[in-house]
Order: sequence, then structure tokens, then C-alpha cells
Amino acid sequence: MYTWRLYLNCAIVLMLIWYVYMYMKVFYTASYKGKKSYQKYYDAVLNAILKVERDVISPELGNYLKLIADKEKMKIRDLRSIHYSAIRKGIELSDIVIIEISLPGFQLGHEATLAMQDKKHVLCLSIHQDMSIKIKNRYFHGAKYNVENIDEIVGKFLTKYRKEIYSERFNMLLTKSQIKYLEKMGDSIGMNKSEYLRELIDRDRGLK
Repeated sequence: MYTWRLYLNCAIVLMLIWYVYMYMKVFYTASYKGKKSYQKYYDAVLNAILKVERDVISPELGNYLKLIADKEKMKIRDLRSIHYSAIRKGIELSDIVIIEISLPGFQLGHEATLAMQDKKHVLCLSIHQDMSIKIKNRYFHGAKYNVENIDEIVGKFLTKYRKEIYSERFNMLLTKSQIKYLEKMGDSIGMNKSEYLRELIDRDRGLK
């Protein structure tokens, strides 16, 4: 019985480590004012991301507001402030940020800056120009794209920086109760087990 439980725990931990290595949390946003003219491009970028990563936070998916607890929303009240808080939270929780900037704006630039200040790689995509020609920063990346090449551009970007983000792996054994605790605490704040572990580590390091 003990051996069976040990193997089960090892399998669960290996699956957890595999998930941490294989998947990143991506935050994706675009200009709301540009939806009328650029929605098909917004959709193309989103679809390209989802082909590589399944953990995506985005106003385009409508799931970003869930990052703010109902009590907090009631406290804030103002819809624009709730939106901004959710955007900031999404950037904070993400590993990678992708922004569609075909219709550029001050707010999108501010959001890109927030991510770079947090040392997160940001890919800014436009059908008009490559902004990385004008902006030089280790964490800023740009590309001019179309619906034909967007899958390749996004795929290469995510693959390249996944390796940088999670370049080290280690084995760890947990008891069944510890795993259940991780699940419980992660669920309480909208995270999976690996995300919750990384959150605890970053808080301990003073990064949160």
C-alpha cells in the first residue's frame, strides 16, 4: 500500500513539474476602440496564442475580470477602475504579455511598460509596422504581421521565451494532503497548483 501511494505521489509531482515547464500564462490585450476595424486581426492573434498556450487571460476572452474578487469590485465600483485593476492583475499573474497595437494608444503603451517593469517579455503586434525598430529594451519585442504569418510569429516567440522563463526543473515529493492543500489554496485565488507555488516563491523573494 505504501509503495502504491509513493508511486502515485511521484506521478502527480511529475505531472505538476511537466505542466510548469510546458505551459505559461499569457496575458493578451488590444485596443477596445479598434475592435470595429481590427477585430479579425485581434481574433487571428488570439487563435495563434491558443494554438500554443492554453492558459490565456484576455479581455478578448472575457475572463480577465474574474481576477478581481466580487468584494473588491463592490469596493471599487467604478467600471473603468475595475477594468484597469483587472488588466494590472492579469499582467502581474502572467509570464508573457502580447499586445495587438494596430490602433496604438497611451493605455496600451502604459500596459506594455507595466509588464517590462516587471521584467516580463512583451510582444507588440501590428499590421502596420514593427515597433521594435523604434523601441529598444530587452523585454520589448515587436513584429509586423498578417493573418498568414501570425501563427509562426507567435509560435516562435512563445517557444523561445518559455525556455528562458522555465529553464530549470527539480523533483519534489509531496504528501497527498499537501497536494490537496495546494489545490484548495490555488482554487481560492483562481490559480492552479504550479501557479500557486510560483506565487508563494515570488512573494517570499519580495517580488509581489
